[in-house]
Amino acid sequence: MGNTACCAAKDSELDKKATTGSDELRSAEAVPVSDGMGLVSKGKPGEKRAAINPPEVGEVGTYTVTLDKAKGGKLGLDVDYMAERNVLPIMSLTGGLAAAWNETAPPNARLRKGDSIIEVNGNRNDVATMLDKCKNEQVLNLVLAKALSYDHLLADLQSLVEKMNCGPILVRLSWHDAGVFMQGKGGCPNAAMRFVDGGEGTWAANAGLTTVALELLGPITRKYVPDLISNADLWALAANVAIKAMGGPAIVTRFGRTDAKNAREGCQTNDGRLPDADKGADHLRAIFHPKGFDDRAIVALSGAHTVGKCHIERSGFDGQWTENHLKFDNSYFKELLEKTYTDETTAKGMPQCRHAPSNTMMLKTDLALLADPVFKTHVEEYARDQALFFTDFTKAWVKLQENGCEFLLRDVL
Repeated sequence: MGNTACCAAKDSELDKKATTGSDELRSAEAVPVSDGMGLVSKGKPGEKRAAINPPEVGEVGTYTVTLDKAKGGKLGLDVDYMAERNVLPIMSLTGGLAAAWNETAPPNARLRKGDSIIEVNGNRNDVATMLDKCKNEQVLNLVLAKALSYDHLLADLQSLVEKMNCGPILVRLSWHDAGVFMQGKGGCPNAAMRFVDGGEGTWAANAGLTTVALELLGPITRKYVPDLISNADLWALAANVAIKAMGGPAIVTRFGRTDAKNAREGCQTNDGRLPDADKGADHLRAIFHPKGFDDRAIVALSGAHTVGKCHIERSGFDGQWTENHLKFDNSYFKELLEKTYTDETTAKGMPQCRHAPSNTMMLKTDLALLADPVFKTHVEEYARDQALFFTDFTKAWVKLQENGCEFLLRDVL
């Protein structure tokens, strides 16, 4: 899924102006220290950043089980086989050898629904071979991972959002991973941001994602990737869990995105792929129309600014869009219409607009939705009808998350 050949040759002007520029990020000190997943764990020398302590995930670890069919009886395990996975999740125990094992095994080595078989007689990652051995070999030496299932993953993501109030940055992570797509020029959600030695991980537009967002997801990533899910699928699912947890629509996630193996398999420059925050309506159309979005979809996607805030140390912009930045609703459109904003320049030299009484702000691209009469019509509709906004946002958001990889996707993880 490499996108190198179809990416533009220069960075956007706003990327060059932003606080953390690509030249800084390309320094040797910014290259990630890998823990096997490509996660960023090292910043610039002398950089002071608040410690991020995401909650620990549910049970982790592995255990071994030996089942000998010579003793007679059925295996007693129902597993969920899917060729695209690396593991065989246990759906149920039905007696037989599995039940007999549990009668004498210590508590931490008992077979349970929700654990997953990750190895059968020395074979990993090939679930077809693993299942065949379960059916046809007499002695089975199994290695199982505890609590490795979709339900456990969902619970861990919900816990992360609830305990860390990090829903907005998870939405932004998926947005910027998928938003690089352009018709005829490639790009796709493949988690290329994991690598900061080039490409998407160096873009100023992605500041905070390669550090804060990935550190927040770190415990979940280490447990579930790659055995159960890819990084790119995890980012999409995490965003959708966050949207629902913040009061937004329930969005169905499809799975099958493949991860970039290095920075070269992502887009190399941001020119024309992600929007610049200091531009107008023509710029929004130039960015979003090549992704397959019409004007109505552009406004619906802009409604994601109902959550989150800009951090001056990351983007150079400063403040939150709405008065409750952790509530996913149609407040963004209401506040656009009801408030009066005054031009200002942030301490980092970025142009934006402030509503002084509430200390909320809007970017130039936000106010462009009012200046353009076609865009404004949709703003007014969504301000009146939250259900309509949720419906249109869901449609546009799913398209964004699936652009460039829709032919790979399946309904079940």
